[in-house]
Amino acid sequence: MTDPHATVLFVCTGNICRSAYGHHLLTQQLEQSVPGRYQVTSAGTQINPRLVVPPQITALQRASTLQSLAAHSPTQVSGRTVQKADLVLAATADHLRSVLGETPGALSRSFTMLEFGAAAQAVAEGTVPAWPGPESDSSTLPENLRSLARHLSRHRPTVRSSMDSIDLPDPYGREDAAYPAMAAALEPAVDRITDLLVDVARRS
Repeated sequence: MTDPHATVLFVCTGNICRSAYGHHLLTQQLEQSVPGRYQVTSAGTQINPRLVVPPQITALQRASTLQSLAAHSPTQVSGRTVQKADLVLAATADHLRSVLGETPGALSRSFTMLEFGAAAQAVAEGTVPAWPGPESDSSTLPENLRSLARHLSRHRPTVRSSMDSIDLPDPYGREDAAYPAMAAALEPAVDRITDLLVDVARRS
């Protein structure tokens, strides 16, 4: 039987800037390293279906290779979507509260994007213990990703204490410079998350 893919869900407000960019960037990087092992999706807490990804996002340097980003359509987050996700990555603590208000059972697998990136870095540097690995030889990738998330959630205070903020600022409607500033914070986090998720896939 084919091992089911694991699901990562990005969440922000309108699902056209932060979560959309993280979604398509992580998708590309995972497909290059462990094709077919993950499904990355995104959604917003207050979407406007008439809006599209702004040109300031598609103009970002690393967005130039993300062909799927230009065709992105905003999706409203739902409890069902959150329940199905093996890892939830929100833009800010407020988005986490919104998600968990409807689906409190997702707490141990929900983080902000920057927080989970910092957790991945802490694992790489040894300041947070590494994930011990699959709980059994028959564990699937979705089960292992949830196990990793639970492990890192236990070290949330350590990770957060090393950060100035767990929130990724919203560039939408601000000056053009706010967009590359957002990318400069998000891209390294996505890179670290990619490395961690690739490792989990290769151990599953």
